[in-house]
Amino acid sequence: MKNARAVLLAALLVCLLVFAPAAGAQIVLGQTASPFQPPLQCALEEPADEFQLSVESGAEYYAPSAGVITSWSTFAHPGPAQSLTLKVFAKTAALFTKVVVARDSRTLTPGVLNTFPVSIPVSSGARIGLAVPGNGAESPCAFATGTPGSSSDRVMFREGDVPPGQTISFSFSESGVRLNVSATLLPPPTISSISPASGSIKGVKTTIVGANFASVSSVAFGGVPAKSFSVDSEGQITATAPASKKLSKVPVSVTTVAGTATSATTYAYAGCKVPKLDGKKLKASKKKARRAGCGVGKVTKKGEATAKTGEVVKQHPKPGKVLAPGTKIKLTLE
Repeated sequence: MKNARAVLLAALLVCLLVFAPAAGAQIVLGQTASPFQPPLQCALEEPADEFQLSVESGAEYYAPSAGVITSWSTFAHPGPAQSLTLKVFAKTAALFTKVVVARDSRTLTPGVLNTFPVSIPVSSGARIGLAVPGNGAESPCAFATGTPGSSSDRVMFREGDVPPGQTISFSFSESGVRLNVSATLLPPPTISSISPASGSIKGVKTTIVGANFASVSSVAFGGVPAKSFSVDSEGQITATAPASKKLSKVPVSVTTVAGTATSATTYAYAGCKVPKLDGKKLKASKKKARRAGCGVGKVTKKGEATAKTGEVVKQHPKPGKVLAPGTKIKLTLE
């Protein structure tokens, strides 16, 4: 009895590992067979295209959003010389008519879960399927759901392996089975917030919060690549803004293999744009310097000049320069 329970627990654990959804941004489409739901040995005389029309429960075989398919998997039976081809079909107005978007043919390692990396851009509603070889060659194309005759688990198929770019109509169906294929879909990234939303023109660290930050290839501020960035999680990036010569507000963008997200709010470069202080009294000079994001540093008095009576005759740095926030301006009063 104890041994039977141990076997049952082991079976449940394997099923959880095989069918558990991918963490974070990746969305799992479809389902594969397993040692406890072994694949059927399909041996067709003619090649055929197949897609899952519906499922009774579990993961659907169509993309809920646009994105990129980054890998696909299938579980091979123990027999030798197996091959399968992932087929991706675009959504069309007619229920059983599909446009072939892409195909990826692979030779399988027997008796294990085979996973293959790919990069296939898809639109919302795209459906994964299989192309099954002909000439009687065995392939693990499907598996029984355990509910024979169920109209919910329904596979559509059509004889012939149609190449990408063509539209095909499916004309046959079989119930109670599912295609032995799954795929990971990475949706496009999104940006929800930037914090802090402003920083020095010298460049400071900023936290970008959003979603689907997997396979990030670049982070940019106003189209200029970040000085550096690290992906903390699939919902957060820490980036150092590049230096800027202007006090400007720029959008932030994150690019992954699935697309580019641009922030709705902007990142503001802060700094000291040195104002012209010539002829001003010290008090007025300090006020104008603060408004410009600067400060007043060393004050040199010439002749009879005092802090109240003297006027600015010289300043450093010169007016118009854009420097780091709080830069001190040296003044000479006379």
